[in-house]
Amino acid sequence: MDQRVTLRAHLEHSESQTPHGAELGGVIEAIAAAAIELAALIADGPLAGITGQDGGINPDGDRQKDVDVAADAVMRRALRDTAVAAVLSEEAVLPEILCPAAPFCVAIDPLDGSANLENNISVGTIFSVRPSGSDVLSTFFEPGTAQCAAGFVVYGPQTTLVLALNGRVDIFILD
Repeated sequence: MDQRVTLRAHLEHSESQTPHGAELGGVIEAIAAAAIELAALIADGPLAGITGQDGGINPDGDRQKDVDVAADAVMRRALRDTAVAAVLSEEAVLPEILCPAAPFCVAIDPLDGSANLENNISVGTIFSVRPSGSDVLSTFFEPGTAQCAAGFVVYGPQTTLVLALNGRVDIFILD
């Protein structure tokens, strides 16, 4: 069996290989911390006040559930204290500008597949971290090859983070 490597150790090792490596690690750690909070919220469901009630329609035309809105709030709150210029969420029409001079922008679907929760099927968070340009909004229209990091979290029997960073894809399991 391979030696276990924590997400923190992995990010520290990657810092020197990536422009703004420490700041990028902070963004990824914030998403991971929010995912842990979200995993608990999903697991508690109705006990945490999540009813599955509709919360409206998101900009993509999908029906929002209260858990979608809660997941969006959790992710946005986590990213506010990081090196993120703007965050674009599936749950919002426009990006939220956080710190225009920061080196990164994050595109995120805070909770993909929320309708699956009523059938106890896995759901997830999908994210892309991109370098911020002089025009923050145009950053979100750059090709996927411009990403600094990307990944997804699956909330199911295990909470798993799949992270693409520095030409590698690594999987981390919440322990």
